[in-house]
Amino acid sequence: EGMNMRDARTGQPIFLVPSVAAATSGGDAGEGPGRGAAFNIDPRHPGSECWAAGAGMTGLYNAKGERIGDRRPRSCNFAVWWDGDLLRELLDQNYVAKWHWESGTEIVLLRAQNCSSNNGTKATPTLSADLFGDWREEIVWRTVDGRELRIYTTTIPTSHRLTTLMHDPQYRLAIAWQNTAYNQPPHPGFLLDEGAPLPPRPAIATVAAKP
Repeated sequence: EGMNMRDARTGQPIFLVPSVAAATSGGDAGEGPGRGAAFNIDPRHPGSECWAAGAGMTGLYNAKGERIGDRRPRSCNFAVWWDGDLLRELLDQNYVAKWHWESGTEIVLLRAQNCSSNNGTKATPTLSADLFGDWREEIVWRTVDGRELRIYTTTIPTSHRLTTLMHDPQYRLAIAWQNTAYNQPPHPGFLLDEGAPLPPRPAIATVAAKP
């Protein structure tokens, strides 16, 4: 079937992008693509942009399934809120990159020296999560010798102010699922996006311990 976007409530396809025949592009084409991603990386189009890797698939698509570019990010893996805007950055292997939507290229913002990703070619971090507040996300990588876990956090200022992502129950659950199954990047239960209203402060408070 190639790449498809489906209504989470009904399972019905919103759009379908067929894969390229194996005879045409070889390799794993003819099967489904090996990976897919959907994150907001281009402010010119509302909602998330999506793309797929493998099966001869190319191009970048908007939330309606319209092809908006012939070039797509090289990375098709995790995403992270790293710089000061509400677009997501690309997280793959041991680096963070910004998608430059005008030139169709990745700009590396961070490369974790002497650190490595996990799970072979899946190349996932040990953990990505809003660990320290400020709503941007930290990344945990292991060192190449496996002796240390290193936590990286952004130093880029932001004008956006909202409660930490860990206050959102779905996001908190998403941090747990990263290490229990086929780990995927975390998503909050609200839309954190350019042009969308910021979420209200959650009604969550700590309970005092009984003496």
